Amino acid sequence: MKLPKLAVKNPVTTIMMMCLVLLLGFVSLTGLRLDLLPNINPPILAVMTTYPGAGPEEVAELVTKPVESVVGTSQGIESLQSRSSSNSSLVIAQYKWGTDISEVREDLSSSMGLVQLPQDAGRPMMVKFDPTMMPIIQLSVSNGEDLAHLQQLVAEMIVPQLQNIDGVASVNVTGGFEEEILVKLNKEELESHNLTQQQIVQMIQGNNLTFPGGVIEENGEKLNLRILAKVETVDQLKQLPVSILPSEDGLKIVTVGEIADVQLAKKDITSIARTNGKESLLISIQKEGTANTVEVSTNVQERLEKIKETNDELSFIVSSDQGEVIQQAVSNVMLALIFGGIFAVAVIFVFLRSIKSTIIVGIALPFSVITTFVLMYFTGMSLNIMSLGGLALGVGMLVDNSIVVIENIYRHLTKQQSRKDAVIQGASEVGGAVTASMLTTLSVFLPMVFIGGLIGDLFKELALTVTFSLFASWAVALTVVPTLAGLLLKPEKLKTRKENRFYKPVITWALNHRLMTLLIVGVALIGSLSLAPKIGTEFMPAQDEGMFSINVELPEGATFERTLEVVQLIESEVLRVSEVDVVTSSVGNADALMASITGSGENSGSLSVKLISDRKISTEEVIAQLEKTLDLDNEDVNVSFNISNSMAAMGGETNQVEVMLLGQSGERLESYTKELSSRLNDLEEIKSVTDSVQTGKPEYQFFLNKDEAFKHGLTAYQVATFINQSLQGTVAATIFDTQVRVQMEDISNSKKALEDLVMITPMNQEVSLKEIGEVVRGEGPITIVRENQQDSIVVTAKFEGTDMGTVSMNVQRTIDQMVTDLNIDTNQYQIKTAGGTEMMNEAFASLLLAVVLAMVFVYMVMASQFESLLQPLIIMFTLPLSIIGVVLGLLVTGYSFGVTAFLGIIILVGIVLNNAIVFIDYTNQLRIKGHTVHEALIEAGVTRLRPIVMTALTTALGLLPLAIGTGEGTALQAPMAIVVIGGLVSSTVLTLVVIPVIYSLLTSMVERMKQRFV
Repeated sequence: MKLPKLAVKNPVTTIMMMCLVLLLGFVSLTGLRLDLLPNINPPILAVMTTYPGAGPEEVAELVTKPVESVVGTSQGIESLQSRSSSNSSLVIAQYKWGTDISEVREDLSSSMGLVQLPQDAGRPMMVKFDPTMMPIIQLSVSNGEDLAHLQQLVAEMIVPQLQNIDGVASVNVTGGFEEEILVKLNKEELESHNLTQQQIVQMIQGNNLTFPGGVIEENGEKLNLRILAKVETVDQLKQLPVSILPSEDGLKIVTVGEIADVQLAKKDITSIARTNGKESLLISIQKEGTANTVEVSTNVQERLEKIKETNDELSFIVSSDQGEVIQQAVSNVMLALIFGGIFAVAVIFVFLRSIKSTIIVGIALPFSVITTFVLMYFTGMSLNIMSLGGLALGVGMLVDNSIVVIENIYRHLTKQQSRKDAVIQGASEVGGAVTASMLTTLSVFLPMVFIGGLIGDLFKELALTVTFSLFASWAVALTVVPTLAGLLLKPEKLKTRKENRFYKPVITWALNHRLMTLLIVGVALIGSLSLAPKIGTEFMPAQDEGMFSINVELPEGATFERTLEVVQLIESEVLRVSEVDVVTSSVGNADALMASITGSGENSGSLSVKLISDRKISTEEVIAQLEKTLDLDNEDVNVSFNISNSMAAMGGETNQVEVMLLGQSGERLESYTKELSSRLNDLEEIKSVTDSVQTGKPEYQFFLNKDEAFKHGLTAYQVATFINQSLQGTVAATIFDTQVRVQMEDISNSKKALEDLVMITPMNQEVSLKEIGEVVRGEGPITIVRENQQDSIVVTAKFEGTDMGTVSMNVQRTIDQMVTDLNIDTNQYQIKTAGGTEMMNEAFASLLLAVVLAMVFVYMVMASQFESLLQPLIIMFTLPLSIIGVVLGLLVTGYSFGVTAFLGIIILVGIVLNNAIVFIDYTNQLRIKGHTVHEALIEAGVTRLRPIVMTALTTALGLLPLAIGTGEGTALQAPMAIVVIGGLVSSTVLTLVVIPVIYSLLTSMVERMKQRFV
């Protein structure tokens, strides 16, 4: 290895290169963005189409299915979901990861033009799903009781100021009320003037306009002409003429104010927002895609403070702030990184008992980290919990190479060699082993490119960060460490190692009792494997971010007031919990289109709960407390709790299993759903079972007798228009964004009042609605949900006290048994697990492939390093030895085996082999020098004991802060850290004994075979 010699003989050049890297590192660090997670862009495309006046059945047949037929044939499609509601259709297409959605959208745009849709249907609108569309800050604002003044302040001052902040894309406000100008017509006055409601509407519309009149040329000028006849005030509306009557003075003009009461009024409230029990306005802020979340969040907070300085009556309460979450999570991971580094350096000092050697390795650690920042910057990465988690994961390994090098240099210095010779020889001697160790570790991350989907995008930056940091540490160990050692260290006398007095008898006994040693280890391995089934499986570890939501749903047809009453009741109970910080409630849906698409309306409400940061109980315990306090046995109200965290937002719910039923017959699906729900409820671990089966919405229906209507000269359209105008009024105009609604005075919305409504026929006769039709109570249409162009129903089973894997297995057994018992035709109907279970199974399959490939790549690297096919097999025996620690680590800590733990296994494949590589490499060197196999193994063990133990300890202690995983951001990596620590500890202890035994046995077997056949 010539690199150490080159660095030691050119110390000034080496130091200058260090300074250059340091400079680039600090510049790169300031340019790295702060984010919670890596940039993840799910390949999802939504197609929304409106069809006014159509019911779900018509929308499904005439709009949704034609759109599905086009979208379903697009390249890369994986799944297709659709919702057909009254007036609207929503089709959601999910594509294979890596699909260019922009290109798909362009292709679909041309194809959509060929779709045969009804004439009244709107043009399909395609929207690409973008995580940056989610609000980064949600806050409420209140000012006592004057909501009208507050709305004016928010609209005219607060929103414009927030929109002017760099990086803010949009600011949306919900809650409050809308005003309208109400023209209440007096029935007697209308009749006395021989006027109708429709005539008044037409008069207002005809006298409220701005119209182009053409061009006037005069005095050499050509000017446009505009006709201005706009109504701009309520008083002007009152003075608007609607009729002329003869009088003693000639003709008398009848105005709107004479036949109607005109006033500014509040619209009927169909949605409301509340914060901590008081009515408020909710403000949601979205950032631009490339903007720094933390920077935008900080700027918003500063702007809010300035606004409050000039408006003392305003109160801002932030219910959700991604910037704060990111800062907290990144700070926790950074803290884990720093403490891990401190632990690693402390281990070096304890073992080497040399301040100068500790300083050298202590310099190597931050230098490797800074070099990593440079590589991260030039590859376009950001600082997030995954990339920093990779750095925290690698912090213990960063010093491993330096430890091996400095320890060997230190050993040569004790032989009273010259400083330069000791440094060059010591570093060069282990250069091959260090390089092989680095390559084996890096090679395990190569299969990460084969992991697609969410898991691939999520952990790719972690793998890259570890790769960058290990490459940096290798370069530092073979250049910076020898250079600094040549400048700082001096030859010393050999000190007796206490640890050798214990280890040498152990390895000697093991080599003399090889079969007994393997038997003992085999029993330990089998014992640990027998405990493995007790470890549960999960998709992602649960993260307690201190937030949860409560969804409230009343039966279809429930009034807004009734829903609000229930939400307020729940709200008051939540606010009694001492751990609660902010409760934001909303009832109804202000957006008619979104209400149609999502199915939410006046019968639904939601509460978002944020807990205090220094709480003593977990979010799950708070929810359990509320479930006991709230009376949830009322069949009239459906209340569900959902823990809010970053993984749940991506579909990784940790406490529920979803089952999807697909088929062509909706009735048959519903019967299967009832049977499945009943069977799932019988499972001990299942807490509750819900399904997506919808019941018709209660409504009144008017059946027109067309023959009777025809006798009076009426058409269905005329009758429908009359009923609509009588009950809801007609929007006749808009005055400065305020609608003018014309309706009859004192109109009741009761059934009897509707039946008694009197129409004026074209023949100027009166006829009541009950004479030409009948009003009956019935059920309205429901939303039609389809999956992959089949009817679908989703059954959701929530569980507690166990893991997702166990529940999923029991649910699958229940499904299989039901299919057998009912003799269900699986060609016609599919019943399968979905949601988090499906994501977990797909992730495990990808990660299993990655583990196999990692083992193959590692073997190939070692075979090339040792120019042997046998010795890499010996080293690979360390892998099963790590299983003992992995199983015990997960059992003791109570974590389940999930995606992050699986990733820990992949990392272990690269790490645990390093100790055996160093051991075998030095054994080979001793055999070349003439030592027997027995002597070489004992000498290699005694000589390499200290660096092996030191590297294992630095890696394990470096990961300890992550393994504890108490703060936000570290919980995700905790199982991974525990797997690595447990596997590393068991493999290190056993490697020092088992690998020499296996080496001895296989070498003896090879020698006997050579003697027999050669």
